[in-house]
Amino acid sequence: MQQVNNANTQPVSTNITQSKNTPMKIFTAVIILCAIVFAEYFLVKEYVCEKPQEQPEEEITETPKGMMILIEYKDTVGLINFVNELQKRNISSLLLVSPDFVETNCEDIKTLLDYNVEIVGSNPSGEFWDVAYEEQYNSILGMKTRIEACTGNTLRFVSSRYMASDENTAKAAEELGVEYLLARGTTDLKATVYKPEEYDVKILSVSNIPRVEFKYGSLCDYSFYERAGTPDDMYQELMDALEEGKFTSVTHTNIGGYKKQWYDMWIEFFDNNEINWLSVDEFMEIDKTLPMWQIPTNKNAPYTPEKIRPLIPYDEEENVENPCAVEELQQSNSNPVDNEDYVGEKLVMFHNGTGPMCLDALEFIEEIDYTVEEHLDTENDFWEELNELQDIYGSSEGVSTSFGYYPIIFIQDRAYSGFNDEIAQEILELIQ
Repeated sequence: MQQVNNANTQPVSTNITQSKNTPMKIFTAVIILCAIVFAEYFLVKEYVCEKPQEQPEEEITETPKGMMILIEYKDTVGLINFVNELQKRNISSLLLVSPDFVETNCEDIKTLLDYNVEIVGSNPSGEFWDVAYEEQYNSILGMKTRIEACTGNTLRFVSSRYMASDENTAKAAEELGVEYLLARGTTDLKATVYKPEEYDVKILSVSNIPRVEFKYGSLCDYSFYERAGTPDDMYQELMDALEEGKFTSVTHTNIGGYKKQWYDMWIEFFDNNEINWLSVDEFMEIDKTLPMWQIPTNKNAPYTPEKIRPLIPYDEEENVENPCAVEELQQSNSNPVDNEDYVGEKLVMFHNGTGPMCLDALEFIEEIDYTVEEHLDTENDFWEELNELQDIYGSSEGVSTSFGYYPIIFIQDRAYSGFNDEIAQEILELIQ
């Protein structure tokens, strides 16, 4: 029987196994090589190569949109001061006043309309919350009739004490052709214009203060003043309001236009911030259209006597430096005088005899060797003569460029409003 030689068969099995392992070894080597190359690339890129600087995305910021609201019920002194400052900066405003105030100050009110001021009729008998439709209708009709009799313009905006309004206000306003209503704030510092689906009116919900110490007050100098706040407190909230994109800022002009530290705060705010001050119709573009029941209502009005605690009593607050402001706003033709001898060889001064600038000017004219013609505001033809010269000279220089302050002095081809050392020196040079 023939025997199989097992020794000859063993190498064959080994060769087969080796041939089978060769592709696996090659594959493994390739993987290792790739890993080494990748690791080297990563290390070189991460730690050797200079990284390109990431370019930050440019933020596109829109200029905040603003609307000034003025409130007045006492007199026109602070009101006219404030409107003069707005007019210099081409800022439109709403003026919240009662029909009683309009009738008492009708001539001034009519002049204000030429200074981008729009009247908001304020219900003289109280707030409009939860008041019957018929009563609100009659109140708004009465406001329209009395205010329009003075201004000759259609009353487009109504409100009430505390800027209160409700659905009956919207219904009555629509019936009487009133376009706009004011309401207390519902979106903190952001102002929001609501359009009720049921009524053809728009509701301006004003900016409100979110800060706890002054919460529920509108963004208004009086809201800070009566809660022991300071102009710095208000300025900070105004700056925060700019971040909201759309805001209203409010002044009681007997504070903002007459009390010095508050007046100075407003001037700083106007002159140091980029704001797109819109006209009334531009600002009243709709932000939200909702059914009336979904439009929020803010009835918080914490103005009870025990909560009114100013740091400084009103009468002890320092007034603006010049209390002899012109108490009527005048329009001029802005054409400079052609004839430098129009007033002749004399100085013509219009004043009211009070206030430091007027008194300093009176002392000055006593000391100069020059013919002086004075006109006191108690004279019958005072305004007629002053208006004639204002139209001829067009504008003033000095403290005010719009004849905003007494004394108003005309000499040769120059017109000055207000008085200080610089004006005195210029006049001395003219008459030498």
